[in-house]
Amino acid sequence: MSSPSQSTRVASGYSAQLSQPNTPPDDFFDEFPPKWNAPKPFISRHIFQICCFIFTWRSDLHWLHDLLKEGNAWEELHSRYLTQLNQVSTVQGLVLATAAVFISSNPPLAKDVNYISNSSYACLAESLIFSLFGLLFQLKVSASGIIFQQRSAAKIIIERRWRIFWHLLGMAMPIIIFTISVVLLLIAIVLTGFASHSETVRMYLSITFAFLATCHLVSILGSPFYHHFSNLWVHILRTESGEKPQEDVDA
Repeated sequence: MSSPSQSTRVASGYSAQLSQPNTPPDDFFDEFPPKWNAPKPFISRHIFQICCFIFTWRSDLHWLHDLLKEGNAWEELHSRYLTQLNQVSTVQGLVLATAAVFISSNPPLAKDVNYISNSSYACLAESLIFSLFGLLFQLKVSASGIIFQQRSAAKIIIERRWRIFWHLLGMAMPIIIFTISVVLLLIAIVLTGFASHSETVRMYLSITFAFLATCHLVSILGSPFYHHFSNLWVHILRTESGEKPQEDVDA
């Protein structure tokens, strides 16, 4: 039989093992990963910069290092991403149901709103397919996200500069597929409305989309995305023209 002292050591060792994942080492992101630097060859360097711009809207990965080196930022970012992905899955299911209803039913007013025409039906079918595979892909990302948000997975990802891009691409794919399915559904609605023989349907559709486009534009102008995108282009134009960036002038 084990002595009380041995039981105490086993219990203390087990509790220390449980607390280890929640207390990441202090030197995990202290130094910028050497593999995150841009490659020296001309073609590879420009491909790297293009990937940085596509996935992060920046020209390098220093901002990501500054973000992840503080506390449990890696775990918190992935936790928030999985929460948002669950909401996207709910909306994706609604898009799937809407496309399925349109495809499986006959239009009540075929002369005015004929959504079973060749072009509209093709867009609805594609939207249904993207929605179905989008849900499956979101389920896969949600299941693997529990593993990726661990600190041990982060250590493997940062070992190569391209692994972080593949990781970001895997996280972006559910959003990309969701966007494509929604766009295809909207295109089907637009084609159905403007192909209608009724002037009233075309007029109402034009007014509706003009109003929605205006609301969407107003929401973009007040969002951080617009300000970040505009500041990025101003920085690029000033750099190309030889002017000093605003940060250097303020400094």
